[in-house]
Amino acid sequence: MNDYVIIPDVTCDLPKELRERFGIVDYVRSHLNLPDGTDIPSDLEWGYSNPTDFYKMMKNKKNVFSTSTPTPEDFIACWEKFLKEGKDIISVTISSALSGSYGFSCKAKEMLDKKYPERRIVCIDSLRYSTAFGVICCYAGEKRLNGATFDEVVSWINENKNCFHQMGPMEDLYFLARKGRINNFKAFMGTLVGVKPCGDFNNDGMTTVLYKPKGQEATYNFCIEYIRKTIIKPEEQYIFISNTARKEQAEELSRRIKEAFNPKEVFVVDVQPACGINVGPGLYAAYYYGNKIEDDMAYEKQVVSEITKQ
Repeated sequence: MNDYVIIPDVTCDLPKELRERFGIVDYVRSHLNLPDGTDIPSDLEWGYSNPTDFYKMMKNKKNVFSTSTPTPEDFIACWEKFLKEGKDIISVTISSALSGSYGFSCKAKEMLDKKYPERRIVCIDSLRYSTAFGVICCYAGEKRLNGATFDEVVSWINENKNCFHQMGPMEDLYFLARKGRINNFKAFMGTLVGVKPCGDFNNDGMTTVLYKPKGQEATYNFCIEYIRKTIIKPEEQYIFISNTARKEQAEELSRRIKEAFNPKEVFVVDVQPACGINVGPGLYAAYYYGNKIEDDMAYEKQVVSEITKQ
């Protein structure tokens, strides 16, 4: 009997059908602040809007959205019902390099350890965000459904989280600039001339831009070749493709991935508001399991060099 649950936070960007399929029974919500100052719960159900309208509102840069990190009390509110049922908890959160969620989850654990000393709570920093973080939870959930123990799943996540890659472009750099992740001049010039920065995760839980192809076809080709050189056993994998108002491009990337790699299954999902407000419209990227990313990303940079010299 599997007497434990895997609970991510809202930034995992997993829609209901995938949470149900992989046994993700719940997630920790946060809060979304609308342009008019209204504060509403930030969840994974698109109750406030829909992807098309939400990112259209964001495209009008006068509309400023913000989110707040889940508090220890938010984690406790989500977890406690499972602890009362006698279940242990594996908590997985967005990269600590981008959010305070991991730290708050640890504080919630400290509080609940005293109240439920017979239960186990393990907090894991995914070192990933959005769909990459969600992919980790899906694989972990599948292992749980197939009979893996609590300790086996915890060990697997910690040993493999730096094997999950991202590859795809960010077309509108304004929102990255607003969050201080690229300077405004570079954002303006990059968007103006059609530069599409493509990046992968580093071991600190951030994204490192590796190449800036120009044009749609060049971007697709670069992404496929990068995936080809970094993925492991694609035919055994679930590959996820997320997008922010780039469904057509995400579907095309999905088609090319299926043609090139014949993976077990490809899922195309929307980035939800909790992550979307930091990215803005214009992202479509694939998330997959590959070689473990090195501290200096030497191999990934070598791959880019090989591709661009072809």
